[in-house]
Amino acid sequence: MKVATKVATGTGLLAILLIGVLAYFAVIVRHLVAADRELTSVHFRASTVALDLLQQVDQLEIGARKFFVTHDAAYADRVGQARDAFAAGLAELSSLDGRVDGSLRTGPLAASWDRFVLSGVANPGIAGRLAGMADSDVLRELGDPIERLRREIWAVLELSRAKIAAQTAGAAATGRSAERISLALAGFAVLLAGLIVALTVRSINGPLRRLVDGTRAVADGAFGTQVEGGVSDEFAELARDFNAMVRRLGELDEMKRGFVSNVSHELKTPLVAMQETNRLLLEGLPGPLTERQRRLLELNLQGSRRLSAMIANLLDLARLEAGAMRYDMRQHDLRDIVRAATGELEAWADERSVSFELDLPASPLTVRCDADRMVQLLVNLLDNAVKFSPEGRTVSVSVRETLTPPDDRPDAARLASSGPFAEVRVADLGPGIPHGEKERVFERFHQAHRGTKRAGSGVGLGLAICREIVRAHTGASWVADNVPSGCVFVVLLPTGRPGGANSGTTRKPSKEHVQ
Repeated sequence: MKVATKVATGTGLLAILLIGVLAYFAVIVRHLVAADRELTSVHFRASTVALDLLQQVDQLEIGARKFFVTHDAAYADRVGQARDAFAAGLAELSSLDGRVDGSLRTGPLAASWDRFVLSGVANPGIAGRLAGMADSDVLRELGDPIERLRREIWAVLELSRAKIAAQTAGAAATGRSAERISLALAGFAVLLAGLIVALTVRSINGPLRRLVDGTRAVADGAFGTQVEGGVSDEFAELARDFNAMVRRLGELDEMKRGFVSNVSHELKTPLVAMQETNRLLLEGLPGPLTERQRRLLELNLQGSRRLSAMIANLLDLARLEAGAMRYDMRQHDLRDIVRAATGELEAWADERSVSFELDLPASPLTVRCDADRMVQLLVNLLDNAVKFSPEGRTVSVSVRETLTPPDDRPDAARLASSGPFAEVRVADLGPGIPHGEKERVFERFHQAHRGTKRAGSGVGLGLAICREIVRAHTGASWVADNVPSGCVFVVLLPTGRPGGANSGTTRKPSKEHVQ
């Protein structure tokens, strides 16, 4: 299933659930509105009218009794007014009863009113009708019918109140039921949404995590990495394309390594022959040379040496990438290694009018290392420092023992368990390295912009080889700013001695100047 289909399916299920909930609540609201309308427009009004009818009946009785006592026509008029008001109220009550299909049962009340002696008498004749009524007939024709009307009105009022109570209870029950159902639906919606999100995230996160891990592995140079495609979706297509890309990259990397290794090896032999030929010519074996010829041959020899060094770096890099570099790990005094490295570059430094200043400990500082590789590492660092140092300046090389790595190093936690360390620092007074390029200078073929481009500045392999050598010795290397100018290359190597060889003592450094 496609990722878009998964998301659309999950969203559609949630949408259907929400629409169902909204439809249910619409029905409930409609039902409650109808019940409220019935309560307001029928039963509440019916109760009000019934109470008013009771009042009019009382007025009928009071007016009639006062008329019998006083024979005052005003009381007869009040009886007529009460009679008319009762008739109007009864008509309204009957109309309300018709709206609720006779549930108020106003029929008996209407029948009792129709039989009432004053119901059909016109207002002008009420006084005469009451005056002609014998005392013995008052109770039969007036008192009992009025009492019957009261009972009928109370019956209607009780029915109306019962209907109000029933509908109110029904509305409350409907509200409670809607609340329970809404809570249940909300909980179900949350669970369903969580399940859909979890399944969707799981179906996306797994392939995405595999692709991320595969990308990181390829970035680290593992071109044999392959990513599982899984189900048939966009991630499966991406995984197939990723695997094809990685296979192609692996083939290209293998071709590059083979090409570099073969070409470097094939170039080494004719270069050696060219260098030997130049030496023989400079020694004058074929015959004497003019000063101009000697200078041209020296330049040719220097160029061939630089080219030979580049080829050697390419071969070393090819061996490092192939894991074919072999190390002869033994205990060596770092002071001897530093002196050997500066000795190799003494002539080159003298040509550039640059001197070496060595700050070495008074007593031996030994580390387990491959002496030749360590000399190669220091020669690369020193050559780089001499190359970018202004004429007449000094390149400083210091060696000291330290118990812990600097706290600002990102790998300080990893290195802390390997201490104590031997620290080698190579500092120059050149133009320095921009902050953004301090880590990139150790990448293959990368050259930092340190002032103007210098002739013979290399192809950017020396520092990459240095870092690989340091890693093989389980150490660390980095570059920092020098004061007042230039940069400092630092190499940190574990000594392999718990607490240091001279724990608790202070070594007195000795400075040596190499001109």
